[in-house]
Amino acid sequence: MSKRLKLLLTASVVIIVIAAGIVATREVSRQWLFENAQSQGEDRLLKYVGDIRRALRRYHYLPYLVTDHQPSRKLLTGDNSLHDDVGLYLAQLDKAANTKGWYILTPKGNLIASSRKHASWQKADGQTIADKLVRQGGEVVTVSKIVDGKARYFLAAPMYSKSVVIGIAVVKVDLSTLTESWLAENELVLISHREQKFFLSSSQRYSAEWLNSQAQGMAQQPPSVMQLASGTTLSTWQLGQEDYLVQTVQLDDLKWKIYYLTPLKEQIQTVYWLGVSTVILMVSMLILGLFIYERRQKLRSKQLLQELVIESEYWLRRMFSKTNVGLMLLDSQGKIGEINPTAMRYFSLSDSMVENIFAWQLFETTAGNSTVMLLLKNLANHHEWGEITAVEVMARRSDGSRFPVLFSITSLPWHDERHFLITAIDISKRKKAENALRAVNEQLEQRVQERTRALHSAQEELVQSSKMAALGRMSSAITHELNQPLTGLRTLLSSNELLIERGETKILRANMKLVDTLVERMANMTSQLKTFAFNRPEQLTATSLPDTLQQILRIHQQRLQGVDVRIRIPSHLPDVLGEPQRLMQVLGNLISNALDAVADTAEPSLVITASEQGKQVIIQVIDNGCGISESMLDNMFEPFQTSKKMGEGLGLGLSITANNVRDMQGTIRAANNVDDEGRQAAGVTFTVVMQIF
Repeated sequence: MSKRLKLLLTASVVIIVIAAGIVATREVSRQWLFENAQSQGEDRLLKYVGDIRRALRRYHYLPYLVTDHQPSRKLLTGDNSLHDDVGLYLAQLDKAANTKGWYILTPKGNLIASSRKHASWQKADGQTIADKLVRQGGEVVTVSKIVDGKARYFLAAPMYSKSVVIGIAVVKVDLSTLTESWLAENELVLISHREQKFFLSSSQRYSAEWLNSQAQGMAQQPPSVMQLASGTTLSTWQLGQEDYLVQTVQLDDLKWKIYYLTPLKEQIQTVYWLGVSTVILMVSMLILGLFIYERRQKLRSKQLLQELVIESEYWLRRMFSKTNVGLMLLDSQGKIGEINPTAMRYFSLSDSMVENIFAWQLFETTAGNSTVMLLLKNLANHHEWGEITAVEVMARRSDGSRFPVLFSITSLPWHDERHFLITAIDISKRKKAENALRAVNEQLEQRVQERTRALHSAQEELVQSSKMAALGRMSSAITHELNQPLTGLRTLLSSNELLIERGETKILRANMKLVDTLVERMANMTSQLKTFAFNRPEQLTATSLPDTLQQILRIHQQRLQGVDVRIRIPSHLPDVLGEPQRLMQVLGNLISNALDAVADTAEPSLVITASEQGKQVIIQVIDNGCGISESMLDNMFEPFQTSKKMGEGLGLGLSITANNVRDMQGTIRAANNVDDEGRQAAGVTFTVVMQIF
């Protein structure tokens, strides 16, 4: 970068700094002056609010001078002969109190007497006063009104006779007296009424009439907003050619708004002169600073450069000696120039040994990485070569013992000469840990294989035991179930021989019906066993749940008599993935079991619902029967598990149902019913989940 360009950049920076200083000074002073004006204005505004309140309170007692005046009371009761006396009395009060009129009204607001014979009383004012007295309950009320830009302020009090309002005493006050003290203070204070029109001003220059005529009324114009850094928001008006800080407060009871205007001319001039002073001061400081800077810069540059060189060498040697990695700095011949304490500890070297040893002598030459050995012996001949990083080699201590290290070497310029930096990390502990871990892994793998073989053997034995246990339960159940009808057949057949000899055909015919019943019972048992062993379907199809359920209900129509049956199935339920015959058997078994459970229930009920949830159809069969014990819920879908008496079933119904549901890629579960409070209720709910086709 040329000297001229540097000078130009420096001048630009100086100008920017000076400009920023001026702007910052002006802004800080402006913020402080405006915030101070805001604070003082708030104090003055509160003072004027207090003055207004005190001035109005002085008139508050005036209506009571009339409420107890007996002639006035008699005039209200109908004695018109006292009209002139009452008017004279009111005129005296008006003159003494320096007010604008005293009036006596009827309870409805009609004028009866006045302190001024030619007073222009507005009937609407009387009605307004009367209505406000009724609303506020009999105390002194105030009514303010603006006519032709001037304020009318009335105070009224009720006049009673035996707790009955017989009239109203009214005093009209001149509000112009409020501004007399403000004129002495030479401050600008304004008051506007609820229609946003000014009616009082402390300034003769900016009168209420002038303000209302400017820009269609200053009170209706939104002021300019100024935001200070402290978060304070200032409002300003421009009157004539001057700016004013505007602060307002609302008198809620009178609906008046009081404005206090602070002129900002003095603050703006102060900010200007502070900016000029800042320019002069900053230029002077800049010249002085440049002189001192140039003088010290030359001396400091030399001193700083020397300190940096010394500090760099110090920290470099400190890092070299304190690192926990073995470091060696070699010259181009392979001789050790610098070695840190860690490397000396690795190789068991002393200071005298380091002076007379080459780097290649510290590494194994008969085994290990031959490339590294050749490189260390011929460093002077390898002018162009890549770095070697983290190569495992065998190192040799001064006592001849060997140990593994991670070897790295890189070319490093040092004092205008070519040197080489060797990094060596002792990995003896890591190698021992790796060997130990390898041995442990081999032992662990061998133990896992042994345990796996033992588990396979135990699993085969467990499966065989389960098969034998299931076969035993099945044999016991079948034997018990078949023994009963077989015993009955034997008895009936023996009886039939005697009946044939005796010729008692009628009894013989009845016995034969019993024989047929027992044979049919045995056929049903074998049919269940055949169904239990039935193979899975080869292909599942779309099956209509409503059609299947309709057939099941028709089959059990006779058993369903006397049972409160409720079917809740949507009209557009999609078909499920299944097999019609198996789905019919599933629903038939669940409904049959539910009918068996409610057989002894006083008011039996059966609820069947179906709903679509995502890609599944949820089917529920709910009864209010005897329920199932908690101990049987876990294994109720296993074969030969039943809560019925001996002779009433093999316990294959729910097992067949569960197998059929699984064959149709569905699930089934059962749970005892609970009420809204979580307590167990009567009955069981079977839930079947089927896939949508």
